[in-house]
Amino acid sequence: MSTDEPLPVAKYLDLILYSREQINKESAAMGNDKLEETAPWGIVSIKAREIDYEIPMTPITAMRNALGKEEGSSGIPLDRDSYMKAYKYWDNHAVVTK
Repeated sequence: MSTDEPLPVAKYLDLILYSREQINKESAAMGNDKLEETAPWGIVSIKAREIDYEIPMTPITAMRNALGKEEGSSGIPLDRDSYMKAYKYWDNHAVVTK
């Protein structure tokens, strides 16, 4: 796709939600004060896509998630197979912002 072509319109959106409990844990681990927000869920990311199945998270997101709560992440261990699938997908795709 050249830079002169219009971007396709997303057919689907993935809303990535974290529970209030998880948001508070990650905020506390980073030394931030507890947020006054009381909504049970918070949107942490929105991924637009054209395909009717979930795309993998970016490899850097998987790595950041594995850092641990003390680094402000979810602390979910890195799964090598999932990471490699994500790498293979994102090796041929890009996030486009406008």
